[in-house]
Amino acid sequence: MIGSLRGTVVAVNPTSLVLEVNGVGYRVVVPPSILSFSKTGDALFLLIHEHIREDMDELYGFMQAADLGLFEQLLSISGVGPKVAMTILSVGSADAVRRAIMAGDLDTLTSVPGVGKKTAQKIVLELKGQIVDVSQMPKEDQEVIQALQSLGYPASEAKEALKNLSGDLKDVSARVREALRLMAKK
Repeated sequence: MIGSLRGTVVAVNPTSLVLEVNGVGYRVVVPPSILSFSKTGDALFLLIHEHIREDMDELYGFMQAADLGLFEQLLSISGVGPKVAMTILSVGSADAVRRAIMAGDLDTLTSVPGVGKKTAQKIVLELKGQIVDVSQMPKEDQEVIQALQSLGYPASEAKEALKNLSGDLKDVSARVREALRLMAKK
């Protein structure tokens, strides 16, 4: 599976761009925020979610691990596919979407085409406990939570492990190892 791509933008389309990597052009669906500043000839690095179905293989690209994580959390909701998840992310920043979910703001979620009241309620119900507002945390703490989430741990567990870390650990990798050790004891 493709995890990331670094290359040159060779085409910008309404919902995607073509990123050339070592002579191969990859069509990557990206949020409008990336499309708004991408121009042909720009160098770009994207974190990739590869969505494979029997009839297609699509790439979805993000510049931040937190955006990719939220996209993948949205995909875990029954009835939310990659197109709807990408549309939800186009409503605002990933932090704004997280705040809407944590606040139970159904109006924001139902303003997205393809998201009805039941789907919005399901998103809030299933993700509210998993999403942690990391934007208010120090950068080191954000990196630890993102690393633990990328390993498959829910944000709530990662945040709880972060609370129990020793204050003398400063290195992010050491903090992640210690958090993993603490979570393994449970």
